[in-house]
Amino acid sequence: MSIHRLLLSAAAVAITPGIALAQDAGQANSGLAEIVVTAQKREQNMQDVPVAVTALTSEALTSRNVASVADLPRLAPSLTLTQGNVPTNNSLNLRGIGTVSFSTGIEPSVAVIVDDVALLQQAQAFSGLSDVERIEVLRGPQGTLFGKNASAGAINIVSKGATETLTGSITGTATTDDEYRVDAAVAGPIAEGVGFRINGFYGDRKGYIRNLVDNSRLNNDKSYGLRGRLELSPADGVKIDLIASHSVNESDGFARTFREVPAGAAVFGSSLTPDLVGITPGEGNYKVRLDKPLFYKSRQTTVSGRATFDLGFADLVSVTSYQDWNFRFREDFDYTTASVLGIPGGIVANSTYHARQFSQELRLVSPSRGRFDYVLGLFYSNGKTDRAFRRGPSGPVVASWDSLSKTQSYAAFGQATYDLTDTTHVDAGLRFNHEKVSANFLNSAPTASPPANNATCLSLCSGEASDSVVTWKTSLRQDLSQGVMVYGSFARGYKGQGFDISSGFNPRRAANPVRPETSDAYEIGLKSRFLDNKVQLNIAAFLSNFRNFQAQSGVLLPDNTVQLTLNNVGRVRTRGVEVELSAQPTQALRIDGAFSYTDAKIVEFPGAQCYTGQVDGCVDLDGTGPSTTKGQDLAGKRLPNAPRFKFNIGANYDIAMPTMPFDAFVQADFAYQSETNFDLLSNPVTVQDGYGVFNASVGIDQNDRGCLRVALFVNNLFDKHYASNVSIASGGTPGLLTQALDRKSRRYFGIRARYAF
Repeated sequence: MSIHRLLLSAAAVAITPGIALAQDAGQANSGLAEIVVTAQKREQNMQDVPVAVTALTSEALTSRNVASVADLPRLAPSLTLTQGNVPTNNSLNLRGIGTVSFSTGIEPSVAVIVDDVALLQQAQAFSGLSDVERIEVLRGPQGTLFGKNASAGAINIVSKGATETLTGSITGTATTDDEYRVDAAVAGPIAEGVGFRINGFYGDRKGYIRNLVDNSRLNNDKSYGLRGRLELSPADGVKIDLIASHSVNESDGFARTFREVPAGAAVFGSSLTPDLVGITPGEGNYKVRLDKPLFYKSRQTTVSGRATFDLGFADLVSVTSYQDWNFRFREDFDYTTASVLGIPGGIVANSTYHARQFSQELRLVSPSRGRFDYVLGLFYSNGKTDRAFRRGPSGPVVASWDSLSKTQSYAAFGQATYDLTDTTHVDAGLRFNHEKVSANFLNSAPTASPPANNATCLSLCSGEASDSVVTWKTSLRQDLSQGVMVYGSFARGYKGQGFDISSGFNPRRAANPVRPETSDAYEIGLKSRFLDNKVQLNIAAFLSNFRNFQAQSGVLLPDNTVQLTLNNVGRVRTRGVEVELSAQPTQALRIDGAFSYTDAKIVEFPGAQCYTGQVDGCVDLDGTGPSTTKGQDLAGKRLPNAPRFKFNIGANYDIAMPTMPFDAFVQADFAYQSETNFDLLSNPVTVQDGYGVFNASVGIDQNDRGCLRVALFVNNLFDKHYASNVSIASGGTPGLLTQALDRKSRRYFGIRARYAF
């Protein structure tokens, strides 16, 4: 049976006669369930935490079709994703703050934590989600408790654990764009004081970008993984949780398509006309012509152990982890079938990554039963990333180098809460962090043109640096009534220094790492529940000022030439308001919504590189008349991929069917974001207009009468095309635009069935 016929059958079941459009009048509405989060390294009611948090339960992730971290921007206010041609070029941004960098030695602005373990490279997070209990999106600096790579916020992912009785589930998904996926899990007790959980997944999705050269389908995804968990209680007051996971994700590359092609457009001097046969550039262009294969593969293994010892006056928590991540990619750098620069077959880029990190954290966590609560901790991590890069095989853009970046961190931290009165509370946290970073770089392309060629780097270039910093956070909370709390907080954010390890690395970069980025963040908020716990309204207003903001720009060198590097470019300010609403007016109806207004601007950025083709505002930097040493002042410009407005609204309605062996449900959500520019240099053509996407599902659920749930769903019902990145084509004439089109920028239907016991 074809997937299309299967979906039609499911739709017929969903509209079977006998539906009762309301639940029994006598069924009680218990209101919204309490959500427990670990945003402050201890389990707390989300409504008691003075942090702007979006918490998504496993049920919400399933019903709203969240399959990966890349789907979270639909539901979390002020969270966006800038999508590169490979996951290592992706960037998660919160409140307009994110870092796009080719360097393995530069930290992200948004930390990703999985089961209490911070990932070394943000790209590790884009391998899909499976068997997740909860995801917390923490907005604003979180470095006091989560470390130095959480200057803009953190995404905390918590997987499901063992169960007291034997349970299991299997979920199958099939879609009209040829995705087939199976997730399975089993959990339960093994013996007294011993529990386990095993989950695995396998997914295969065909590509949605058509390569007209060989009719292949690019931007596909094939992934599989396994996670095992063992929970032990060997003695009273002792709990041990051991987790091991391995996953593989591979694709025939992430192909960008042409969005705009001006008359006479060329790439590296070669005409594009032959490559546009059968292609209509635009937002709805899902076709390319490539003569070289695209490919990437990610392989990740993580092992962690968490031990908790009840000391009576507090719990001692130890978290030990080791992660190993391998990634490699290959891409057609020129995106044509022409022999550009006289090179038959054009230019190809290849790269490999190997990242490893060991970390150890010790925490002393007091019980939450007095006027004074605290968390005290020590942290150590040792990480390193090898990278090899080749681009060529010849010509002025050739590059060939190998690098090694290392980071070693030591930290001591603490956070305490003191109840001044029964309704007034003070929270204060402090972190001391000492870090050593280093870089080794070997350039093996002596015939390349600048900036890749630097004779002094034909032997090993090395750099080392260290830094110590104290960051802190404080907040004042006031309970206005039962279920209503207001707070004000201040946090000092910090993102560590690092080496710009990329093509063009030279002794100057080795001797001068990019300086740390710091911020002062102010926030006031309201957290409330009212109407008998049926409505939850959370509001946060924020203002953050960043100094030594890390971003790509052009730098004037002593020889009056400009070189593109990642460096400290000045000051940035972001401010705005976030509103989140949840309501359960009846036991059958649940409504969730979020809204954000973000004003993220550059305050100071003199001497920034001019964008391709810029005339107005592009001036000489060296004062010697016409030359290549030109730049612009970006003060007052908006940060990239920081839409001014974002909102989403979703509703789920349960339908009682007393005469049937199951109930039904209907779910729908709509997400919108306003116009955004993807270019830090404010190129006026790299803009994505505002757009909205509508998703929906309908299905049956046996609930307490059984264990089967079937959902028929649609993504992007009105087929609204949008880009998750727009940029000038490499080597292209001014105005030649490429775009990254996410799979969810097209309409597709699907069916998901889950059986649990």
